[in-house]
Amino acid sequence: MTATLTFDDEFNSLSLWNGSTGTWSTTTAFVDPMGNGSSLPSNGEQEWYINANYAPTASVKPWTVNNGVLTLTAQKVDPSIQQYLGYNQSGLPAMGSYQYTSGLIETNHSFAQTYGYFEIKAQLPAGQGLWPAFWLMPANGAWPPELDVMESLGKDTTTAYASVHTAETGSHTSEGMAVNVGDTTGYHTYAVDWEADKITFYYDNKEVFQVATPADMHGPMYMIANLAMGGGWAGSADGSTPLPAQMNIDYIKAWSANPYTDGTATPTTPTTPTTPTAPSAPAGAQPIAGDGVLTAPAGGGTVQGGDSADTLTGGANGSNHLFGAGGGDQIVGGAFADVINGNTGNDTIQGGAGNDVVSGGKDNDAVYGNAGNDTVNGNIGADTVGGGPGDDIVRGGQGDDVINGGDGNDHIWGDRGNNTVTGGAGADTFHFYAGSGVTTVTDFNIAEGDRVHIDDGAHYTATQSGADVVIDLTGGGEMILQHTQLSSLQSGWIG
Repeated sequence: MTATLTFDDEFNSLSLWNGSTGTWSTTTAFVDPMGNGSSLPSNGEQEWYINANYAPTASVKPWTVNNGVLTLTAQKVDPSIQQYLGYNQSGLPAMGSYQYTSGLIETNHSFAQTYGYFEIKAQLPAGQGLWPAFWLMPANGAWPPELDVMESLGKDTTTAYASVHTAETGSHTSEGMAVNVGDTTGYHTYAVDWEADKITFYYDNKEVFQVATPADMHGPMYMIANLAMGGGWAGSADGSTPLPAQMNIDYIKAWSANPYTDGTATPTTPTTPTTPTAPSAPAGAQPIAGDGVLTAPAGGGTVQGGDSADTLTGGANGSNHLFGAGGGDQIVGGAFADVINGNTGNDTIQGGAGNDVVSGGKDNDAVYGNAGNDTVNGNIGADTVGGGPGDDIVRGGQGDDVINGGDGNDHIWGDRGNNTVTGGAGADTFHFYAGSGVTTVTDFNIAEGDRVHIDDGAHYTATQSGADVVIDLTGGGEMILQHTQLSSLQSGWIG
């Protein structure tokens, strides 16, 4: 099939929808298009998307064009407009409660297409709580399905996520892939080839993931690009988040089919960011790649496994970047700050003694931070996740996970699925958010300083159910504190 270019915006100017004409709407499709804007409170997000058509907030413009680049900007709220941001609806964040503004663009009013190749070239921001994305939603307003071409978390710029959401089984399910991309802070292309029988994702024109097309994904879909903040997956923005933060978009295009297979289009060249955001491998250390047993140099280095079940070991005397690919890998970090991602396969990952960033990737992984103050994420699949000694950030991700924070003052999220969480010794904080799954905490101990954290503005109810305390959030999400009496919980135990 010859690919035909069906949509092309290279942002030499910005065409905003004004109620009757224009390419890009600046608010989500499910709210008043001329109203005060929107957020996604079901995700626990912290930003408010400014609507270009709402006069009281017109002084803030989070979408700007300069030299052929569209910039979406997230920043602290301008106090002069804060009173207009929020919802006049019970159970949703109230007017005046939002602390940040950001930008979203979407083509619901101007362009939708069934099947084809959709591509964005973008530079993504780094920073706690930042969550840029490029995705497709059905023009008929249904959900699911949803096609996430790219999502990235500013706290881990080595990874991008691609996923497909569907209700073809009668309930919401998703399938996705965490892709090691090295660094998302340079300009890269993120694309999807959506066909009648299969969906293929690309990063810098290289295939990274493929799934069968769900039965409910055969109708027109429109495009969305946005810079979200906060939520259970990205984590809340905090004092360390660099603001203003920017998502820079060189272009967004769509074709009727993959334009690179028949030479209709020429792949663009990615650019390197000016400042790395992850621990660097030692100068002069050459990356090691292949299958089998691979060990980084003693001073640390980068090791990339192949599609078999590999054993990857980091150098003992320096920082390492260790990445599995396919297969059930065994990965062990060194004594310094390592970045480890298992990617596809049932992997076993040990972080080592430093302050590590460890992700299981796709499938059912066993992921342990071990010593140090680690960031550990099971990611996609039914994972076993452990923080180890130290003050860790521990997340389950998607799937039914078993999580143990270990010693130290940990921050722990079960995230999606039905999760069993043990905090371990120390003053632990158990997080959950609207739209999350069911998290059962086995050892909540108010005397040790344990507490529950919910996102700002979230509404909860706490009840005694037999020997347990059950906490429910408006919008979904439940946490069960086993063997806990509600009457014994002191002021400040939740918030």
